[in-house]
Amino acid sequence: MKFRLLFEQILERGIAIMAFIFPFMEISYYFGSKVFLNTESLTLKVFYFKYIAKLSSFYEANVYLVFIVMVAIFIICSRGTIALTKFVRFNVIQAILINIICSCIGSIFAYTPIVLRESVIGVLLANFLYLGILFVIGYSTLLIAYGRYPKIPVISEAARLQVQRGYLD
Repeated sequence: MKFRLLFEQILERGIAIMAFIFPFMEISYYFGSKVFLNTESLTLKVFYFKYIAKLSSFYEANVYLVFIVMVAIFIICSRGTIALTKFVRFNVIQAILINIICSCIGSIFAYTPIVLRESVIGVLLANFLYLGILFVIGYSTLLIAYGRYPKIPVISEAARLQVQRGYLD
């Protein structure tokens, strides 16, 4: 009985953590090359080409497939059509909302003037945005691993409302 409960907890938390691959792919697609290739560290550049660039190129090649999967997961979690716990549904929706914010930030950054984007200020802004989103993902992952709800301003409230809405439908 204890083993089953432990397995359910690990599975629940694992699913909730895996949802954060969406914002990680999104932010790495927009800012990964700028952050990792503008550094002097050869180790970071090799790490980027070995791992993150492959993930970014997969995302770039299959952007519509990733979007369809993400929207389907969002609909499933917000409506509660599959018997997932409230904890999983909340965290998956929160990850998808963070992904939407990453997409907006990346699109806005891509349309900034090239003089600003390629300057020192642009590189600092890209580093700040990339590391900031990674911090939010890390914070959320850590709290989920401990079985707690991450509280991110505005996003957590929107996710909570979506989870509650699923019970009303």
